[in-house]
Amino acid sequence: MAESNQEHPKRFIEQWKGHERPSQKVNSRFWRIRCGEISMVSAPAEWLFRTDGEFSHVVTVNAEIFVMAHENPRLQNLLTTTLNTIDGRVLRFICMLLYPRERITLLKGSDFIYDLASWCQRTQEKLFLLGSSANSNAEAVVKLRSCYPGLQVDGFGPPLAESPFQESCRKAILQRIQVHRPHHLIVCFGPPKQEFWINENSAELTACGVKRAYGLGGTIDFVSGFRRRAPRWLDVIGGEWLFRWLCEPRVRFHRTLIQFKMPIYAAKTVREMIALPNAR
Repeated sequence: MAESNQEHPKRFIEQWKGHERPSQKVNSRFWRIRCGEISMVSAPAEWLFRTDGEFSHVVTVNAEIFVMAHENPRLQNLLTTTLNTIDGRVLRFICMLLYPRERITLLKGSDFIYDLASWCQRTQEKLFLLGSSANSNAEAVVKLRSCYPGLQVDGFGPPLAESPFQESCRKAILQRIQVHRPHHLIVCFGPPKQEFWINENSAELTACGVKRAYGLGGTIDFVSGFRRRAPRWLDVIGGEWLFRWLCEPRVRFHRTLIQFKMPIYAAKTVREMIALPNAR
C-alpha cells in the first residue's frame, strides 16, 4: 500500500480509545436540509462500526452530496434517516462557522475504510466491497487482506456496462452478498446512486446479515491504487477536488462545478438563521 495510506489504520481508533458513545449529537441544518443526527460530530469512528443495533445506512456528506441534497428532494429526505459524517474540509469549515460552539469532526470515507478493516480484523466481523471495476475491486480485496491478516473480506465489481438498478444486476449483487454474509458493506457506485441503492435494498441487505452499509464513492479505487489520492499537503488545505479534476478533467468537470454551489446554500442558511433564530 502507498506510504500515504500507512498512517490511516487505527488513527481514529487510537484517538477515541475508551469512548463508548459520541460525546455530542448535533442536529445540523443547512438551509432546506436538516441532516438528521450527524453522529460523527465529536464521535469515535469505533462507535460508527458497532453492529449491536439495527441496520444503519452511513452517508459521508461531502460538497457534492451537500449540493445534491438541496436540489434533489429524494436525497434530501433520505439524509434525514441516515447516519451522516462530514467528509470534506471545506464543508467542515462551513459547519464550524455555522456552529462555532460544536466540535466538528472530519471523517473521510477514503480514510476510515482502514479503521473499519482494522475493526473487522479484531472483532472477526466480515467486510464486503461492492462497486468499481472487477479488476480494481479484486485488487482492493487483495491489498486489505495483505495489510490485515485474517481479515474476512470479499468483493464484487458489477459489469460497468450494466446499471446497478437493473434487476438482473441487483439479483447478482445480492447473491454475492448473501454468500459472504458480511456485517459491513461498502458501496462505491458514486452519489447519489449508491445512497439510493442502499436505501432501496435495505430489507434484502438486512436479510443477508448486513448491519452497516456505507456509501464511499471512489474509495475502492483509492485502496486498489487504480486512482491516486491527492498529496497530503493539498488535502490539508482543501484542494483534493482540484487534484481529482486535474487527473480526470472530462469525468470530473460537471461534478466539480456542482461543488461550487455549496457556499450559496451556506449563505442562505446564515440568512435564515438570522431571520429565524430558532431555525437550528
